[in-house]
Amino acid sequence: YPGDWRVLRGITQPELAAAAKIATTTLRGIERADIALTDLNAATLAELLGIDVAEYRAAYHRARSRPPGTTA
Repeated sequence: YPGDWRVLRGITQPELAAAAKIATTTLRGIERADIALTDLNAATLAELLGIDVAEYRAAYHRARSRPPGTTA
């Protein structure tokens, strides 16, 4: 899931959100796949995390398709 990449890098949600110039609530929604992932946010977050945009999008889509009741 998207949040796993952030945790692996040792970055908090507020830190990543500030670096990406988005609200922490927006990042939380993206990581939980509760809100849409825009092209701009995908590119920005992937760059900040040091991964390919396709990998970040794949993590987002895994979160979107997680079984009901599973946390992201």
